[in-house]
Amino acid sequence: MTIQKETVVAELAQGALLLPNLIADGLAANARIKFALSWLQAIEASSGRDDRTPFADLGAERALAGLDHNPLYDPPALLERTGDGVRVPQIGAVMSRLLDDLSHMCAAVEAGVTAGLFDRAAAVTFRGREQALRASLHLDGDVLTPGLVSRLSRLSGSDEASFHGLVMEMHKAINDIAAGLAETDVAGARAYLLDQADRDRLIAFMHGLNRTAPLKFNHPGLATNAMRDGARMIIQNDLGTTDAHVLIAQVENLRLNIIHSDIHKQRLDFFQRRLPRFSWTVSNRHAQGMEDDVFLVTVGTFDAPDLATLDAALEELGASLVFLIDWNKARKSLGRFVPRREAVAILDWAADHEYGHRAYLEIGGEVMIDDLLETVSRITGVSYTSLQRALGKDDTTTFLRETLRIASENLRGGRSPFVIRDLLQAELMMRVGSVADRILDDAVDHAALILDLGNLVHATLLDNVADLGGAATRAKLWEALADRQVGRICDLSRDGKVRAWRMIASEADDAADKFEEVAFLLQFLPRDLPVELRERFLLLVEGAIMAVRDYVRLLCALRNEHQTIARQDMRAFMAFLDRLHEHEHATDDIQRDLFTHLMHADVDARVFHVTTAVADGLEEVADALLNAGRLVSDHAVGEWFAT
Repeated sequence: MTIQKETVVAELAQGALLLPNLIADGLAANARIKFALSWLQAIEASSGRDDRTPFADLGAERALAGLDHNPLYDPPALLERTGDGVRVPQIGAVMSRLLDDLSHMCAAVEAGVTAGLFDRAAAVTFRGREQALRASLHLDGDVLTPGLVSRLSRLSGSDEASFHGLVMEMHKAINDIAAGLAETDVAGARAYLLDQADRDRLIAFMHGLNRTAPLKFNHPGLATNAMRDGARMIIQNDLGTTDAHVLIAQVENLRLNIIHSDIHKQRLDFFQRRLPRFSWTVSNRHAQGMEDDVFLVTVGTFDAPDLATLDAALEELGASLVFLIDWNKARKSLGRFVPRREAVAILDWAADHEYGHRAYLEIGGEVMIDDLLETVSRITGVSYTSLQRALGKDDTTTFLRETLRIASENLRGGRSPFVIRDLLQAELMMRVGSVADRILDDAVDHAALILDLGNLVHATLLDNVADLGGAATRAKLWEALADRQVGRICDLSRDGKVRAWRMIASEADDAADKFEEVAFLLQFLPRDLPVELRERFLLLVEGAIMAVRDYVRLLCALRNEHQTIARQDMRAFMAFLDRLHEHEHATDDIQRDLFTHLMHADVDARVFHVTTAVADGLEEVADALLNAGRLVSDHAVGEWFAT
């Protein structure tokens, strides 16, 4: 059994706001009762004739009562006379529905009492008569007993046991209540029994709601009712079609209370973030009579210092409601492309900027994005199996934000979903096309971290660093940052022509690893290291640093020219690769010279071990950068000859 919205409203607001709906429900119940009595009279008439007599044609009356599609009131196929009456299939269900409709009429009258529009004692009498009739009117199986239809149908003003008499009296009472419940339109809200102060507060609420309501587009929802209920005004908003999704606002003096029910905890959390000035509590609730149906209720309270602040809070509340519609659906859709927390952050951003998410869903949501990826893959010749493979993690989030913005602005501007899809395809193509630029930017940043590590090692060898352990710790931190940068590059270069950058970044990162290892080892060298060894170390680290600088220059040249460079300019680009070769040869020579010196020097075994390890590490920096440079060159040449 599902939770009905009216049940939830009754739980949250004691039914005060249900009066307009209950009046409509009571009048509809009256129409159904009138038809059911006609149907029963036709049954009784048919049972007294031969089987060839056709059942009365009640089609017009049935349609007016809204029962034309209800099989319960189809003409019976077979009427079987018994000693106790007439056996009619499902006659028990018809009688049960008749009594339930009588109870609906009672509920409408009782709601009129709550609103001060009907006498309480009279309503109590009505309910007592309804209960007495319910107890006295019963059937034995599917047998319609003789005289029962006449008893139900007769009108007797003096007989309080008259079913039809009670229906007539309550019908008049409901009409009187409806006449006293004059409906007015206040900025698009259905308002009842409001004074001028109530209207002013309701206008503030509706100003916010009407500002953002267009963002729901074709989705139903946001209908608002407001009513004076004793010392307070109550505002109800339907929040779309979900039965357990209800919002009640209560305004009493300068206090604004919000009661918001939902079945989704994350959406409740989102709503609370939209309204930070409120204090919130959350609890579980059950719908009355429905033990298995649980919904969450959050209660927010704000005590305003003055009417202007109260109106501002009401406007904020009204403006926030559209972002609850289909929120969970949008979160799941975005969660196809980014982690759940990031999807929620995107929805927060879209609400903050009043773009919303409904336009994104309106134009196709994740299906549309999958289609765009397929189209871009076909155009570029690269198979992009996911947004993150096409754009990387960070730019995927940026693209999804732009998708929500572009969809919202253009759909509100009257552009068709087909035009919006073309705009998004252009946006995705532009971002996919700029992946190479972002990879190069990240590669330059990675090389800059390698240079920082080299300079730290150089400063340590110059004896300009007092805390060698601290320098090693700093080097470890920078090396971790370099690893993270490699991860970004690899994330962006999963497919297609940019895939070569995964190997390039890995080779270059070997230089960062070697510099960090050298920084760690230097703390174990004696402070009074022989001058000859220190000088050779300085030559070695300076050669490694020059290799880093020329590797940075190589990347920058490619970054600045890779899209437009002419083939005759390749010679200038290749000069940087030649210099990397020179640095590799130079550091190799210095490393061998240092080793030769060590073999003829009288040094401690531990010093010998650390010294050779440092020299090997610095020489391997130049090796790694030469290898990375060669890969960059191979990639660049391939790109140039492909153009």
